[in-house]
Formats: sequence, C-alpha cells, structure tokens
Amino acid sequence: MTTLVLAKATELASPLLRLIAPPYADVLAALWPAPHTPFVTAPTARRHLVCLMLAREADRRAPLDVSVLLGAPLRRAVRLVVDPAPDGLARALEHLGEIAWAPEDYRALVALLGDPKPAKILRHAALIEPAQVRTLCALPKPLRDAGGAAARVTASQAKLLSEAHELLARRLPGEVLAQRMAVWTRASSAKALFNLVADDFRRELPPPPHPGTERLKPLETAAAIRDAARRYRNCLANYVDYAIDHQSAVYEWLPAPGAVVELTPDSYFGWRLDQARLENNKSVDDATRAAIVAELRGMGIHVGRSAWQIRRALDRAASPTFELESVDAAIADYFKDD
Repeated sequence: MTTLVLAKATELASPLLRLIAPPYADVLAALWPAPHTPFVTAPTARRHLVCLMLAREADRRAPLDVSVLLGAPLRRAVRLVVDPAPDGLARALEHLGEIAWAPEDYRALVALLGDPKPAKILRHAALIEPAQVRTLCALPKPLRDAGGAAARVTASQAKLLSEAHELLARRLPGEVLAQRMAVWTRASSAKALFNLVADDFRRELPPPPHPGTERLKPLETAAAIRDAARRYRNCLANYVDYAIDHQSAVYEWLPAPGAVVELTPDSYFGWRLDQARLENNKSVDDATRAAIVAELRGMGIHVGRSAWQIRRALDRAASPTFELESVDAAIADYFKDD
C-alpha cells in the first residue's frame, strides 16, 4: 500500500476517523478502508506520524509504503517521513494528544524542533499542543529563544508582540532594541511583559501646549502621569496614550486640595479645558474651581463651551422649545464627578 492511492480518496470515512483525524479522514479511508482498524487502533504517535506524512506529501518525491509507518521501529519510521529528522521528533509525536493536527501545525512543529532553543521548550512539555506551536512560531526569535513568560502567551498575543517588535525595529537602533528585549525576557508574567513592551512602544510625550505656572504644572512624562494617577487614585494612567497622540494634555493644580486638570485640542479654540477632578475623581469645590478657571484663562486656555457644543446647540436651536445652558453651567460640568 503506497500513497499513490491518495489520488482515489474516498468519502467513506467513519465518524470515528473524522473525529480523530478530521483534515485527513477521506485520504485515510482510502488507505485503510472502513472500519480503518489498522489506523484507529495504532498508538497515538503512529497515527500522528501518518498524518505528518500526509501533511508533507507535497514535498515527497517517491511513494511510501504507509504500512511501514505503523510497523517499523518508531525512530526508523520517523526518518522515512522526515529525513533528516530533527532530534526529539519521535518523542514529540508521543505527546501531541489524541486528535490529528492541521498540516501547517505539523510542518511548524518540525521546523521548531530543528531550532535548539524552541526544541528545548517543546522537549520539556508534558503535552504539546498546536496553540503552543503557533505561539512559538509567531514570537520574535529573541523572545522565543528566551522562553519564560513569552512562551506562555496565546498565539494571538504572540502575533501582537511580533508586530510591536517589527515596528520598534524601524525606530530603534539594533543595539537599543536588543537591550530592551533583554528586559522583556525577564518579565515575570504575561501582563508584566506586555506592560514593558507598551512602555517601549510609546514615544515621549510632546511638549505641553503651555509651560504652566507656579500653581498649575504640566505633567510632561508618562511616569509623571502615572505617579499622579497613583497619588490621586484615579484612572489617569489611561490618558498616557492620548497625551502621546496630542489628544490630551494633563496638568496638576498644586494648591490644596490639589486637582488633576485635562486639556484637549479644539477645532476652533485650540486647547481648551476638558475636565478637572480632585482625589478619587471627586468634584472640585467652587473656590478651587474659580481659581483654576482664572489660572487657565490667564494662560490663554479656552474655558467655556467647546466648538462641538456650540455646533450641537446650533443644530437644535430652531426648535421653539430650545433652551441654552449658561456658560457657567457648562463650565461647572467640567469639574463635576459624573
């Protein structure tokens, strides 16, 4: 029996065969007609070896007697399918689970076993799963070789790391990127790893729209914004990326009780007051609000209705029931806890 019969693949595969080897069921049914006993009763490693052979069939130059794959010593049978076979392939076939893999996953496994660092990771795995292989394939090589937290992320997370690495490689000198990646490899968890990569992916904050005053100081770095988020016990740290992208500028009101002030760009007025809050996002008292408003206006920052609010009011103004909120009320909303 040779793989030449693959040209006559059948659709008479049993439900069991479709369960344990879905990508190859019709071809396997041609090789071993129902009830497919030699294949379905073979040890798991042998079944995987047959499926690996089918996954690599396009690379084969001569037909292979597939019955040998079930009967020959495993290491010899492996060499009939992959020659030269990477170290550990025979052992790996015994740790792949009961269900056949997709062809691309088998091919990826062989490639990884041929690379010493990922091969070591796979050799120590009690169970090797397709998701682990996809993760290792997707990771940037330095992270993959280091193992650790990076080797335990999902394939989708690994693809994101690879994309971030590729973009950073365009911006950072090679030696700088290598230094940063060395730090990544020491991350204790996936969350710590992604936080490190995110920090390196961020550019420095642009200069603040105004240098500030003695009482109202700009938070000019990501570290300064995070520190303020910790001190004021709020979600200010989430504003770092907005600040990097010129969508926000964060200032701190220093006189007691202290407040965090956010400015945003306006299509008509330039930079304008967007919101201000005390610790724990509490509303700003009237006296502090008046002082902050006066300070901002003295800096040339717009405090009042935004261009968007004016446009929205104009859209509704023709209604006979239209009522215009006072400017003072609009400003007061910027200082209130929603």
